[in-house]
Amino acid sequence: MKLAPIIIAGLALSLAACGLDLTGKTPLEDSYTATLQEADAARQAGDLDAAVPLYGRALEANPEGLDAKLGLGQCYLALGAGDEAAAQFRDVLAKRSGDPAARRGLAAALITQGQPQLAEEQAKKALDADRHDYRALNVLGISLDVQGRHDEAQARYREGLALAPDDVALRSNMGLSLAIVGKPQEAIAQLLPIATGPKADGRVRQNLAFAYVMAGDFENALQVSRRDLDEAHAQRQLSYFMQLKALPPEARSAEMRRSSYFFPQSSSARGA
Repeated sequence: MKLAPIIIAGLALSLAACGLDLTGKTPLEDSYTATLQEADAARQAGDLDAAVPLYGRALEANPEGLDAKLGLGQCYLALGAGDEAAAQFRDVLAKRSGDPAARRGLAAALITQGQPQLAEEQAKKALDADRHDYRALNVLGISLDVQGRHDEAQARYREGLALAPDDVALRSNMGLSLAIVGKPQEAIAQLLPIATGPKADGRVRQNLAFAYVMAGDFENALQVSRRDLDEAHAQRQLSYFMQLKALPPEARSAEMRRSSYFFPQSSSARGA
């Protein structure tokens, strides 16, 4: 007698008739989960144009999907849409107050909104929950750099690098901060090893170009800038960096913080 297989088959058919499968998920839950996985994969591959609408589809299936809101917030953050990113992260924190990625994301979004003091508070809350959160240390460092508190920022970056010595964002931001305050050789030591790596982007390379200018090495600065810019724009970038080099440290810091050439990195869209 083969009663067991008959009972299992009957159970599966009954669940299907009720809109369930053996995992206990409804079709909408399946749609949410599958679309979320597809969106996460696109984001982690750096394809934000695909990821954003996919997260939207996931939220149509489940408007309260916190993981989809978190991923969508990270996409918005990477795209520079601070208001939209902050809204997603706040939604997550309203229902999952201990979510570290949402707390860091909100801090980073506040920086893009020109509110570094509030960002500092959020980053500190993340560190209160986990003092080994190197990504929170990075965001805290950025919030301090943006306020012109470069020595404090560098201390936070060093703490983060002690925990994650290969983190590109931490090393890039540390290098930029050092270059701003007139320590170009230390900056180059941070930036050069990562500038040619697979995780480096234009921000890392332009930070290195700035460090080379601060060291008086204009030829290497041009060579690095040319990897991302055409000749005319590379020359313009060099001229701007040379103007910064001529400024006193405090004036240089203030000018950099007002400029579109200021390239701090909160994290990759691929990360949390």
